[in-house]
Parts: sequence; C-alpha cells; structure tokens
Amino acid sequence: MSLNLSHSDHDGYALIAVSGELDLATAHELAALGARVVMTGASNVIVDANELAVCDSSGLRVLVQIANDLHPSGGKLVIAGAKPIVLRVLEITGLTDTVVLADTVPEAAATL
Repeated sequence: MSLNLSHSDHDGYALIAVSGELDLATAHELAALGARVVMTGASNVIVDANELAVCDSSGLRVLVQIANDLHPSGGKLVIAGAKPIVLRVLEITGLTDTVVLADTVPEAAATL
C-alpha cells in the first residue's frame, strides 16, 4: 500500500491529510511535505490520520521531526482521528507527551 498526502492552509494552521501506510518506504514523502509546510510559515500543523492504516518507527520519526520543527516558534503538532492501532504506537513510544491528540480535525483546530 502507498501513502497519499494532501495539504491545505487554514487560519492558524496547516492541515496535512495522510492515508495508507506511513513506513520506511513512504516516510520521506511526509518528511518533505512537513518541512515545506513549516518552512513556509505554518505555526501549527494538524495531521488528519483518519485514513492512516499503519505507522512504523520511520513514520513516528517524521512526526517527531515536524513537532520539533514547530516547537521553537511555539507551534504544535496535533494528530486527529488516529485509529486505535496508530494511537497504541503513539502511546507505547511516549509520543503522546510530544504531540496533541484529537478525535477530529475540528476538535484539533479548537485546541490551537
């Protein structure tokens, strides 16, 4: 399975929708988009993970990198709609202390 990404800018945040598998073979795609979004001035990023089927350690590394890139400006990375298997990976690795979790994109936007 592949990774599909889309990006849109909103008032106060950038939204990146991910679907498919975020793993060693595809993580570089999100890394490139995340870097571009942060470099163009996004202060906060919401990752819509509602359609994300898999996230391995490579995908986690990219999410942490985006969060770290946002941190100096006081920005946040919010992951919205993650499925239980993805949430479990985030919890096991302790990333729930690094990123904000929300059930939906509107809920994520409200946390910013």
